[in-house]
Amino acid sequence: MKIIMHRGFCDASLPFCARCSASFFRKPWGTDRPCIVKVIDDGQKDTLEIVLCTDQRNLRFELTPELQEGLALEGWEYLADFAPALIRRGADKRWRGINRGAAA
Repeated sequence: MKIIMHRGFCDASLPFCARCSASFFRKPWGTDRPCIVKVIDDGQKDTLEIVLCTDQRNLRFELTPELQEGLALEGWEYLADFAPALIRRGADKRWRGINRGAAA
């Protein structure tokens, strides 16, 4: 299974995003978040691949038990080797764009 997350679809501040993602990584199955833009069934039943898009970067990783432990404590920033944006704006505009595209 592959989950694609995009921080641009949620206006949460970085501290809230860290707590929200930590909660998600504790129990990722069956959990929805505004930043989850796509779930792909790739036929891999034993692995969960995460692609997190933020700040014009893509963090791609397989959610192993060891990695899950760190992510469940600190959130996605556990893997970031850069300083992410503290505040986001414009998520509602991006979601409206997706809805218009689906209707067409």
